[in-house]
Amino acid sequence: MKDSAPRSRMHILIGGEAGQGLATVGNLLSRVLVRSGYRIVVTQSYQSRIRGGHNTFSVAAGGDDLVSPGGPVDILVALNEETISMHREELSDRGLVLADKAAGPDDDACLRVPFEELAGGEMFINTVALGLLCALLGIGDERAVDVLESNFGAKHRDVLDENLRALGAAYEWAKEHGGGRHRLPPAQPSAGRVMLNGNEAIALGAVSAGARFCAFYPMTPSTSVPLTMIRMADRMGLVVEQAEDEIAAVNMAVGASYAGAPSLVATSGGGFA
Repeated sequence: MKDSAPRSRMHILIGGEAGQGLATVGNLLSRVLVRSGYRIVVTQSYQSRIRGGHNTFSVAAGGDDLVSPGGPVDILVALNEETISMHREELSDRGLVLADKAAGPDDDACLRVPFEELAGGEMFINTVALGLLCALLGIGDERAVDVLESNFGAKHRDVLDENLRALGAAYEWAKEHGGGRHRLPPAQPSAGRVMLNGNEAIALGAVSAGARFCAFYPMTPSTSVPLTMIRMADRMGLVVEQAEDEIAAVNMAVGASYAGAPSLVATSGGGFA
């Protein structure tokens, strides 16, 4: 077995097709890490399609000195075979591949997981991946339970119970097959620590700077800026308007600014064209 001494940072890369739920795994893991006291830097790569293609969700986790994403991959979660062939060369010196037992290569660098058996169905494979990662990183499953309860608690109780069952099965399986071999050093949970993405930070910064009006036409990846402002509109006295096209959004912002409202237009590459 490879050296299991803790490292100051860990890079987890989750890869698969659009529609496989890799963003769900990444977001749940990110919340578990933050609640456990770690800093994280997340990057995503995705294609503009509903199904297929190749997408990745990268999570760098560590202590207060963590300032950058990426680096050699310590744990590669391969939700399909293509992910293995595309990213195996990026593994660190003790890198590990998590792959389905039917697809993963039979060598020391791959942990071949009975995903469907542990999940009890395709719907809970993402939760299995979360349980595996928590065990390998040396994070107590109680943190993951808290995140799942907050994420699924408003849904039917049976959905939450099935997720908790899949989490527990995966956690125990991983402990028996090398759990803790990629563990992070202990961290102290911080009640004041928040998790937000770049677009949420842009929205918060705009509101803090006095913005009171936002006009937009939906354009990936800028749309979450106005969506964040919509969520705080009532509390902060904001007006957010979806226009019929980019030119209309700009005209609305110009008009609002003439009326004295600091304004923002959210757009992206196609919008500038």
